[in-house]
Amino acid sequence: MTFPKIKIHFIFRLVIFWLLYFALFRLSFIIYHHTRILDGQHSETGLSFLYGLRLDLSAATGAIIIPFILWVFQQYYKNRLIHVLNLTFNFTLISLVALLSVINLKIYGEWGTLLGMRALKYFLSPKESLTFISLWSVLLLICASGVFAYVGIKFYRRYITNFSYPIENNKMRLVQIILVPAIVIIAFRGGLQDSPINETNSEYSDSQVNNIIATNNIWYLAHTFLDSKADADFYEIRDTKLEQKNK
Repeated sequence: MTFPKIKIHFIFRLVIFWLLYFALFRLSFIIYHHTRILDGQHSETGLSFLYGLRLDLSAATGAIIIPFILWVFQQYYKNRLIHVLNLTFNFTLISLVALLSVINLKIYGEWGTLLGMRALKYFLSPKESLTFISLWSVLLLICASGVFAYVGIKFYRRYITNFSYPIENNKMRLVQIILVPAIVIIAFRGGLQDSPINETNSEYSDSQVNNIIATNNIWYLAHTFLDSKADADFYEIRDTKLEQKNK
């Protein structure tokens, strides 16, 4: 007895991919910083995958905007160049997310905070970053990022395979082109409530480390582009750490 093969839309495949990729980095964070999790709280830490899902979905829908636009063009103007642009964008984004997520592991280990925009600038400044990280550590970070990027790209190439499949029914194609952006907007803002989702929506625990684990680090980094308070918090934490180190 054979079962019919389930066809999953390219966009939904891509969303699932990003949710799994973010879950991989959350698991890596838990393993890398397991000593910061208090004894007896590991089961509660596991809930971070559930409570972090809304921010993960928001970040995932942000990541599919460009591929969706390219997919729409590909439906009407089937062209290999569009396919190549889609691959290039996704592979670049996968590699960038891998690099930023690995840096986030290091930043949290040093400062006890997620990677924000100011922290990223500080980290990427050779003069500043060498005050707390060695050249050997930088090479390890690059290698780790390469491994995660390889895993992500390998998974993408194997399972996200239907970008160029045309939807023959013109009405169904038009419905999807109209409906998908509406769903993306709702998911990106975290629902239909008055205020868009923010990092407080992932807080569920009395243990701050669990709340940090539940917070999508890519979403948080993007959010700090517009949030000056997060920048101020980083400088306060950094200066405190430097003072303690110099004593």
